[in-house]
Amino acid sequence: MSEQEYKIKLLTSNQYSEFYFYASVVELEEYLNETLGITPEQFLECCTLGQSRQFYEWIKAKSNQRNQNEQIETNEELKEPKEQE
Repeated sequence: MSEQEYKIKLLTSNQYSEFYFYASVVELEEYLNETLGITPEQFLECCTLGQSRQFYEWIKAKSNQRNQNEQIETNEELKEPKEQE
């Protein structure tokens, strides 16, 4: 996923302020398929701050899960040579 082009710029907010974040079309399609079942075009036409925040949180959760999986794989690779000795 790191090779994706981040073409979508969305506005969302937190308790401090509003801010923009970027997403790829692939990420948006995956999110919409899992949640709302609408097209990216439909989402972008009527997206609220709350809906964009939910999408932002979904991206963060996916990223955290991916990072955890990579860390587990790295830890397992580091253990392998010790087990062979």
